[in-house]
Amino acid sequence: MADWWAAMGAAERVRRLADWGLHELLESEAHEAHRLEAQGRADQSDPYHQASMAAARERAELARAEADNQLVEHNAMTLISMVGALDALVEELVPSARKLLVEVRARQLVEEVRAQHPEAAAQVSDAIHEGILQTTQRLLAERIGSIDAAPRGAGASRWETVLGHAGLQAPPDRSIPPDLDEALTEVVALRHVLAHRAGRIDTRALNQAPSLRYVDGDLVRVSRDDYRRYSAALWTYGEEIIRRLLGGLAPDGTAPLAEWRHNYTINA
Repeated sequence: MADWWAAMGAAERVRRLADWGLHELLESEAHEAHRLEAQGRADQSDPYHQASMAAARERAELARAEADNQLVEHNAMTLISMVGALDALVEELVPSARKLLVEVRARQLVEEVRAQHPEAAAQVSDAIHEGILQTTQRLLAERIGSIDAAPRGAGASRWETVLGHAGLQAPPDRSIPPDLDEALTEVVALRHVLAHRAGRIDTRALNQAPSLRYVDGDLVRVSRDDYRRYSAALWTYGEEIIRRLLGGLAPDGTAPLAEWRHNYTINA
């Protein structure tokens, strides 16, 4: 869980720094003029002054173009990192949770037998008891079998299928809202396109996420509005998984899932 929080925070932090940097670069000419004046080189006929101001003007123009383009590349790369962080959370969490469940159930079974036969249990040494416990755990693990914890597919089912192997699927009273599932479906499809298709939409993405507003061959353009929607979906779903894991230890006042669209970073 800590790794997931750190990865999500790092992805948004890099994007936020890029955004702040662009706003600073927009003022490059003013900053450069102030610097030159402080150095006593405010003479506009000075070749050094002219070259410095030209370079500052170029920086400002590049920043303006990127700002007008809504940081589409930064938005896309951040979302790729976020989907990867969510995949990693589930892929690492489920095997660990299954192992813990096996250990807990094995202890329950052994204690049930001890309670049924207290006199015989009293004759069993600690070493033998531990051996019985370990054998019970091994047999339970073999009975439930191994699983493939790698998330596959799109939408919430990409992770819900894997989470179900550890009893961490969505409870009946807190199911994933359809619009949240739609956003997750779209962002996973776009992640594939961005990572493996150089950002150009293909039929696979359109088949996975029919709600996408693109047509085959379009280049993906993740606007600020898109970023807010997709990042809110990923944040909300990841936090929901952690909420399930914590159970009664989860903080009170968890926001309704229906309000997931508001769960984005202010700077987004």
